Amino acid sequence: MLNQSPLHEVVSFQVAASTIGPHGLLTLPHLIRMLQEAAMQNTVRLNISSPQMMEQYGCSWVLRRQRINCDRWPKLGEELTVLTAPSGFERQLQTFRDFHLRDQAGITIITATTQWLFMDVSTRRLRPIPPAIADLRHHLAPAAAHLDRPDGKVPPPSKPTLARAAKIAFYQLDFNDHLTNPVFPELMLEPLGHDFLRNHLPVKADIMFQREALYGDQVEAVAGPEAKALHFGHALLRGDDQLATMQTSWRQI
Repeated sequence: MLNQSPLHEVVSFQVAASTIGPHGLLTLPHLIRMLQEAAMQNTVRLNISSPQMMEQYGCSWVLRRQRINCDRWPKLGEELTVLTAPSGFERQLQTFRDFHLRDQAGITIITATTQWLFMDVSTRRLRPIPPAIADLRHHLAPAAAHLDRPDGKVPPPSKPTLARAAKIAFYQLDFNDHLTNPVFPELMLEPLGHDFLRNHLPVKADIMFQREALYGDQVEAVAGPEAKALHFGHALLRGDDQLATMQTSWRQI
C-alpha cells in the first residue's frame, strides 16, 4: 500500500453535517473537497503545495483528471481516514496522485486517482515540472501499490437531453480566483434532477477538467443517458467552450 512510501499522508476526517445530502451520506462534491484537503496537507509537508509553488516558481498545480470509484458512501458522523501520496511522474509534464478513503475498520470504501499539470499563473501556460519536484519519484511506493491511471479522454454526452444554466458565484472560487474543482461536478450533476439524485447514489465518476471558469461566467451543464443502464455523460459549457466533461454510473437506492 501507499504507506510503504515516505511520501504518504494519513489524514483523519469526520463526516460533518455540512457535507451530507438528503440521503444522510457524504456527497460526491464534498468527497472531492475532502480529498482536496488531504492532498493540500500532504503537499504542504512535502513543500510542493500550490501556494509554495506560486512563491518559488510562479506556478500552480492544475487538476486535469479525477476518477472516483465508490463501494460505500459514509454516513453522518462516521470517522474516516484518507491515505494519499504522489504515485508517479510522466514526461516531466504531469504527475499523479492516489487516494484511499478508509472507514474505522480500515476497509477502503472509496478510491480516487488524479492527474495534475504544472501551470504558470501569469501566462496560463503549462511548464515542465521542476527537477527538484520530479526527484520525489525516487521515494514513490512500489508500482504495484498504485491505482490504475486513467487513460484516453472523457467524452461529452453522446445525446444530451438534460440541461441546467448557472452563473459562477464568488464563493465558488478557489485561492487562484477560478472556479474550484468540486463545483465542476456539482454543476454537472444538476441536470439529472431531484428525483433521480434522491433515489440513486453514484458508483463511479470520471472527470476531465479542460478550461477554467471565472466569476460571473454564464455556464450550462448538459447531461444525457449512455448505452449502459444508469450511465450518464456530462459536460459543462461556456458558450462554445467545453470547460469539463464527466462520465458517471449509479445504483438505485
